[in-house]
Amino acid sequence: MYLEISVVVLSTVFLLIAAALFIPFLMQIWRTAKNINTTLQILNQNLPGILNNLEEITTNINKASSTVNKQVESLSQVVRRIQGVLEIFLSLENILRAGIRLPYFKAVTTATAVFKGARAFLNVFRSSR
Repeated sequence: MYLEISVVVLSTVFLLIAAALFIPFLMQIWRTAKNINTTLQILNQNLPGILNNLEEITTNINKASSTVNKQVESLSQVVRRIQGVLEIFLSLENILRAGIRLPYFKAVTTATAVFKGARAFLNVFRSSR
């Protein structure tokens, strides 16, 4: 009989200890749930505005990237045209180089030297008077 009473007493003691430890745990869960509820209300109030801002930002980024793409496209067309003109000039240069040989350049160099000599002679001739 003493054994049964001691088992009941020990069971009651363990139950009281468990309850004493379980009550603060329940209080902390209650506070956490209350804080989560407050946070959820604030989030529900602010979330639509945040989402609207994100939609506006996304729209602006899409418009900006579209504009940049169009500008790059038009710039690439201009660059292609410039390249075409430069290719024409290079082709013309190659044609002229093939048509004009080395003796022509010698004649131009000689003529330039003659003109420079004549100019020097005239400068000296005028300055002596």
